[in-house]
Amino acid sequence: MKIKYYGTSAAEGIPALFCDCDTCRYSREKGGRNIRTRSQALIDDFLLIDLCPDTLYHVQRMGLELHKIQHLLITHAHSDHLIASDLLEKQDGHAHSDNMMPITIYGSMPTIDKIFSTIHSNTHINSGRWILQEILPFIPISIQDYTVVPYKANHAFELNSYIYDISSKDKRMLYAHDTGFFLEEVWLFLEREKPFFNFVSLDCTVALSKVCNHHMNIEACKEVRQKLISLGCADSSTTFVLHHFSHNCGASYDDLYPIAKECGFEISYDGMEIEF
Repeated sequence: MKIKYYGTSAAEGIPALFCDCDTCRYSREKGGRNIRTRSQALIDDFLLIDLCPDTLYHVQRMGLELHKIQHLLITHAHSDHLIASDLLEKQDGHAHSDNMMPITIYGSMPTIDKIFSTIHSNTHINSGRWILQEILPFIPISIQDYTVVPYKANHAFELNSYIYDISSKDKRMLYAHDTGFFLEEVWLFLEREKPFFNFVSLDCTVALSKVCNHHMNIEACKEVRQKLISLGCADSSTTFVLHHFSHNCGASYDDLYPIAKECGFEISYDGMEIEF
């Protein structure tokens, strides 16, 4: 399997729009991997995760071939992970292709409701270009050669937010954004089912901050990793990546890289690709 991170920041981006904090100022001056767009990832050039506000930039500047994507997982309906109005650009007259295939969008009911209302508020649209599929926590779904299991995220409970367990053939990954320390029912599921993950991407929104509310810092990520290993869901061969950073985390990419490396983590950056 392969993952490509197109965007790696939390809602504000780095540098943030109106901000001149130390992290934003440094990132603006140094550029490179310190610049972060909003979170979005692609699995095996096939499964796209989230439709963030920077999707157009990822198409124009980073090579995301959105016209080829037929399957889209949405973690939750916060605006940094879902810009439902961008889906309208797939309508007749806006998008042209000799082989226009519908895009199937998977998410919780609040996510599906938001997309449905956006599409159907435009009554002239041929809705055949979108297929909406509600998915339920801990119930696997098949998407061609992939099995996807949504777990409840410790984040935005009113939106029924999900993190995703994704497997294909003999490889399995856990994509855990946005979430705080995993909910007890997630740990019980993992203890019972004992999936083994070759790759784990962990929310590290607040990174060096001591405040850790419905997101995680590095210490929480270390605790999650240790618990996954103790349950037999990961081991020393598992790749762990920290991802989804806020400028409020108190550190740029350059600051975080040596700290993460010392702790045994990779750290995501825009455009990063990992095969596992």
